[in-house]
Amino acid sequence: FFPPSGGGYQRVYTQEKKGFAQAKLKKNGTEVAVLSISDTSSIPTTAAKYQQSGQTIAGYPAREIGSTQTAILVGKRYQVKIQSRDPSFTASDRKAWLAKFNLSGLARL
Repeated sequence: FFPPSGGGYQRVYTQEKKGFAQAKLKKNGTEVAVLSISDTSSIPTTAAKYQQSGQTIAGYPAREIGSTQTAILVGKRYQVKIQSRDPSFTASDRKAWLAKFNLSGLARL
């Protein structure tokens, strides 16, 4: 479900366990962001935070978490989140990369 490497970016999986997967996004060898997918079924308060969201990304409710994280809720269950690790990776970059995930596939789970 994660976007593939390309365009000068390299995706490196770092963690995968039941209900959670994470990958680092690198550009020219530098970590610029962390990408993650988590199942919120065991944490309903996380999914509930999206109910008041006034913004969407790729048709899914979205929210900013602090100044370095952007997340969406897919299928009312899966939180897809990107956290910037480098100042060059901006909020607009996070939104663009969130749209690159296989969101429709994730929603069908």
